[in-house]
Amino acid sequence: MTFYHNGVEGEPEIECGPTSVIINFNTRNKFEGQVYVKGLFDKEECRNAEGGREVAGIELPFDTCNVARTRSLNPRGIFVTTTVVISFHPQFITKVDRAYRIQCFYMEADKTVSTQLEVSEITTALQTQVVPMPICKYEILDGGPTGEPVQFATIGQQVYHKWTCDSETTDTFCAVVHSCTVDDGNGDTVQILNEEGCALDKFLLNNLEYPTDLMAGQEAHVYKYADRSQLFYQCQISITIKEPNSECPRPQCPEPTGFNAKKQTPITPSGQRQESPSFFRLV
Repeated sequence: MTFYHNGVEGEPEIECGPTSVIINFNTRNKFEGQVYVKGLFDKEECRNAEGGREVAGIELPFDTCNVARTRSLNPRGIFVTTTVVISFHPQFITKVDRAYRIQCFYMEADKTVSTQLEVSEITTALQTQVVPMPICKYEILDGGPTGEPVQFATIGQQVYHKWTCDSETTDTFCAVVHSCTVDDGNGDTVQILNEEGCALDKFLLNNLEYPTDLMAGQEAHVYKYADRSQLFYQCQISITIKEPNSECPRPQCPEPTGFNAKKQTPITPSGQRQESPSFFRLV
């Protein structure tokens, strides 16, 4: 029984993608067995029997093979969970085989399915990988979306408000900008985007455009407070998980009218949101 001379080397390598999970195992010798989702050995799409290399693995799309998506409230996000068995014999479970409960956690900034492998020699090890959150920034650019950042401006100058988030994964997250305020640095604060991300005053800032999942922007002209020479902008960006094969949800906003920006007392943000401040001085 030479297959007993084989086995898993180290921990499995997990790749948490936007629509699937990939699990790879390094083996001591060339692999000639099966990698499959526990309880679904008879389903060909849930099993991989490719051998001849010292690496064994399987890719599981989110919508197949009992891969479970479970929403978590604390921490807020989604767990994607499955249980995978690596078997070194073509037909039977043996003492060198292993079962792993695999989890990918997709954190948000705004049905568990399990089966039982009834062989006592196999224990199930938990492997969890956390997908990093996007890093977001707010810029005010000269003229348009490709302009240089503005530090000093004049009244009436055309600028471009731009919010971008950088993510290590693609097609995974959605960003919505909301709750934007502008103040003079002395506590005089005016809201220009409401909690839904809709513009309040067309003379200050129009409804935002979203060219990509993780970018928003809009042109505007520079204004200022009476007898004040600087402006401080601050917005909140909600990061959510993008559902497979769907578009990112966007605010459904009416056209803003004039003079509807609201004075307010600044509120400390809470929950899974990112603040994006920006500042420039008027000359």
